[in-house]
Amino acid sequence: MGTALAREHAETDLTARAASYGMVAWAVDGMDVLAVQDATKRALAQLRGGGGPCFLELRTYRFRAHSMYDPDRYRDKAEVERWRQSDPIPALSGRLLAEGAVTEQEIAQWEGEIAAEISASVESADAAPLEPVADLTRFVTSEPGTP
Repeated sequence: MGTALAREHAETDLTARAASYGMVAWAVDGMDVLAVQDATKRALAQLRGGGGPCFLELRTYRFRAHSMYDPDRYRDKAEVERWRQSDPIPALSGRLLAEGAVTEQEIAQWEGEIAAEISASVESADAAPLEPVADLTRFVTSEPGTP
């Protein structure tokens, strides 16, 4: 499923690793929607301004296990709960409400629209034909006879 960075790499600061390749790199609190927006604008300005590639690390926390087969026994439940207090969606909703930028009704409407879009996407995926077994490794490795 994955290995902690500290168990695999001597340098765990991903921005330092990226910078070692000569690119501009910085980290952002990925749990703060507005900080991510600002950092993305900064990265786009860098790219569009001809400043070359940049590395943007959005530091976030995964609330769930890697997959439905992952028992998630490697994390303390209290740790997950602490991070839930920084969940970016309720944090942004609360901020927008506090600033008077939106109403509870608007948020409820958006949540309904989002739920409908997710439901339609799931229905579409469920109705789609299954990938032929012979194609499951297509584009995973090079095809015989190709460079």
